[in-house]
Amino acid sequence: MLKRIFVPVLALVALLLVSAPAWAQASSSQPPIFTYVSEWGVPRAQWGDVAKADADNKAILDPLVANGTLIGYGYFTNWVHSDNGYTHGDWFIATSVAGILKTLETVYSKPGVTAPVRAASKHQDYFMISTIYGGHSVTNSAGYIRVISSEVKPGKMGDFQDAYRRYIVPVYEQLLADGTIVAYQLDSEYIIENAPGRAFSVVVTKDAEGMDKVRAAVGEAFGKNPAAVESLISASVPETRDDVLARITAMTRK
Repeated sequence: MLKRIFVPVLALVALLLVSAPAWAQASSSQPPIFTYVSEWGVPRAQWGDVAKADADNKAILDPLVANGTLIGYGYFTNWVHSDNGYTHGDWFIATSVAGILKTLETVYSKPGVTAPVRAASKHQDYFMISTIYGGHSVTNSAGYIRVISSEVKPGKMGDFQDAYRRYIVPVYEQLLADGTIVAYQLDSEYIIENAPGRAFSVVVTKDAEGMDKVRAAVGEAFGKNPAAVESLISASVPETRDDVLARITAMTRK
C-alpha cells in the first residue's frame, strides 16, 4: 500500500491507521504479518495501462490467496496528488517473508503483465511488518484507504505501540464489529527506507462515509480521555507526519 487528518498527532493517531486478515484480532500476542506496498507515479496518459495491469494481475494473485501464500492484496488510486507524488499503488500481505518473496517471483516472472506500469516515471516499494492489526474477509471489494505515518522517538516504539493497543485498538475493534471499517493495521518498516522508527497507521473503510465515522469515533474517544492523546504525542517526533488518502479499486482478503 504505501507510503505514508484535531492536532497533528491526534490526527496521526486518529487515523494512524493497511489491511489485515479476517482471523486477526488485535492483541499483544498477535503473530507478525508482512505487507509489500508498491507506489507508482504514472503519467495520466498511462492510467489506462495501470487499470489493465491490475486486472491482469488478479489472475496471478487470486491463486496465491487460495493456496495460502498470501492472505490478501489490493489496488488503490491516490486521490490527493502532488507535483512529484504517486498516483497509483498496490499491496499484498503474507504471514511470512517467504510468502512475500514467492509472490514477487511469480509477478516478476510475467513481465508482460506489469511492463506498462514499470515504465512509469516514478516508483517506490515498502516492505512492512505488523503485530497490531484486524480485519474482515472481503472478495474483490472496493473502498477507501487512509495511511498516516510519523517518526517515533528513539526508544519509544514500545511505548507508542502499547498506547496504540490500549487507546486506539478498542475503537477500531468496535468499528470493525459494526461494519464501518474493513481493516486496520499499524506497521513499521521491515526493510528500512525512512528514518528508523517511523510508524504507519492504516484504516480501510467500505465507503466514503466510513472515513467520517472513523474520525468522529476517535475524536470522541480522545475527548473523553486526554491522557490517551498525550501518551501518543509524547512518543512521536513533531512535524514528521506524511499522509495518503486513496480509493481502493479492488481488494481481496481471507
